[in-house]
Amino acid sequence: MIFSVIAFSSLIIAIISTIFALKGNIEFYWISAIGIYIFSFLAGFSIGQFTVGFTFVFLSMSIGFTFKLIKRKLDNVIFISGGVLVGFLMVFL
Repeated sequence: MIFSVIAFSSLIIAIISTIFALKGNIEFYWISAIGIYIFSFLAGFSIGQFTVGFTFVFLSMSIGFTFKLIKRKLDNVIFISGGVLVGFLMVFL
């Protein structure tokens, strides 16, 4: 019961922080990555296997913005594509 509360609370935090990150507060990508990772860890053998791939999308975005590597829309697409690719490989391999 308590793990379900923690899991869904971290999912809600991840969703809310993603909304704030998309509005321009780029430091919320880190919070979103941690929140979705905690959710996927606690949801482990059901939906958690698929949501762990989203962690890498948020991590790549947060790393790109932190080191000021994302300056154009094309850079944004490259980092999102890289995160999706790494997440896909981690889930299915």
